Amino acid sequence: MGLLLNVEESVVQQQLSLKLQELSSSGRAWSLEIPQSLFEDGEHGMVDAPSHLCKDVVWQGEISSQGDVFTLQGSWSVQLVRHCVRCNVAFPLMMEGECSRHFMIGAESSDDSDSEDCDFLEAPGWIDLVDLLREEVWLAWRPMVVCSESCKGLCQQCGENLNRDECKCSQHGDDHPFAALCQIRFDT
Repeated sequence: MGLLLNVEESVVQQQLSLKLQELSSSGRAWSLEIPQSLFEDGEHGMVDAPSHLCKDVVWQGEISSQGDVFTLQGSWSVQLVRHCVRCNVAFPLMMEGECSRHFMIGAESSDDSDSEDCDFLEAPGWIDLVDLLREEVWLAWRPMVVCSESCKGLCQQCGENLNRDECKCSQHGDDHPFAALCQIRFDT
């Protein structure tokens, strides 16, 4: 089974590596799942691989050329294990995004108006879609996520997860540093 998986990964990896100079005039389209192990492989590509994937990365997209400009467009989705910033519990988070990139082969020229939003690649113009999708995932990354909007978080005194149990702390006692603030009366 392991050898079969490695062969499948190799086939997928070949589908995701593209030389722009050899792109046909009709372009190329993809609709596939990138194996989790390939996407998490730290030895593959130049962009750091996100860890804690739950499932394979789903990619649907196409690349076409118009003159010297190659346009890659598509959508991706991936499920990651993240930790809630309120209760610190691990939960699966679905991330998805749209990808739109423009590429040109050769050196950047300052007088070409078509090249303003392009990434420039050395000939023959290799694109590694796994690396590109990793970058898209990092760009869509939100550092602070919650497991649900109704998450109650942790008790600030004892650390009990308030989603699971009620804590036994005295919430309104005089034993905390800010208890004196409760005695202040405001005139309205």
